[in-house]
Amino acid sequence: MKYLRIIIVVNIVLSFSGCDDSFNPYTTFKEKYSLVSILRSDTTLQIATITKNYLDENNNSAHKLLFEKNADVRIWYGDSVYRLRDTVLTSDAGEDSIQCYYTQKFSVGTEKLIEIEALLSNGKRLKAISETPSKIEFKNTSEVIIPPIGKNVVQVYWNPAGSQNFYQARLKFKCEFVENGINKIFYKELPNSVSVSEGKQYAVFPKASRNNYVVYNLDAISWYLQSIADSLSEPVKFSVHQNLILELLTFDLELSRYISISASSIDNFSIRFDEGDYTNINGGLGIFGSQIKTNYTKLKFIDSYIRGFKFNFIYDPK
Repeated sequence: MKYLRIIIVVNIVLSFSGCDDSFNPYTTFKEKYSLVSILRSDTTLQIATITKNYLDENNNSAHKLLFEKNADVRIWYGDSVYRLRDTVLTSDAGEDSIQCYYTQKFSVGTEKLIEIEALLSNGKRLKAISETPSKIEFKNTSEVIIPPIGKNVVQVYWNPAGSQNFYQARLKFKCEFVENGINKIFYKELPNSVSVSEGKQYAVFPKASRNNYVVYNLDAISWYLQSIADSLSEPVKFSVHQNLILELLTFDLELSRYISISASSIDNFSIRFDEGDYTNINGGLGIFGSQIKTNYTKLKFIDSYIRGFKFNFIYDPK
């Protein structure tokens, strides 16, 4: 199944820390269960995972997790209840897979109550509730062209969903590249800054924050495009489309609290839990929440800017 890359912006690799109180050979071992489910607005594929820690052959529970099978997992959204089935989702290349519970019957909208309950085979229940974020709208003061006139930064602003919500921005452009006679179409994400380590430059991308704006340094965008051009023997075979897309994820308050307290980003396809992290799961650890994706589509490349990197430029229909 072609699901792994679209699972959740926060996909499900859980681990417990090896805290002193998580296992003591002189006390009774305690099982701990985690439930993670992040509902999305941009797909009908909604998933959840349930894991428990266990002892290995050396009586060590640190980072030892087992998928909890045979659970009855249900999600309440609006007036409907959805029962999730267990499956294994696999990446396109077949290199990665994940055990989870899933449904493909709904996507979430703004300002909706959501609830999840998992009844485990041993009778234990894990429950949580949340509310999806409010709608956001982009401001007219946002940039519309790259490079901007008289500026060295590209700025996009929006009206916030709330004072405590976190946001994650991703600025992408559409590319086409001819390889072995085949025209491949794909998207690349632009960095908003560049870091230097041991004399080498690295792309830096926006992190989740409460800011109701995102700023991209034009020098970082130019550096990234030039690095692509330098990697190609014939840059003219690399085509860049005129229109860009800024994808903005708005996280609900539960996910925002997790990011704030754990100082973690949720764009790295993993959530890691220990006893000190924020959780809204009654009966266990984990997180249940939602994210809404809104696209800003007014940004356009100037043709002379793109052609300056020796790329081909494709005008998009108005």
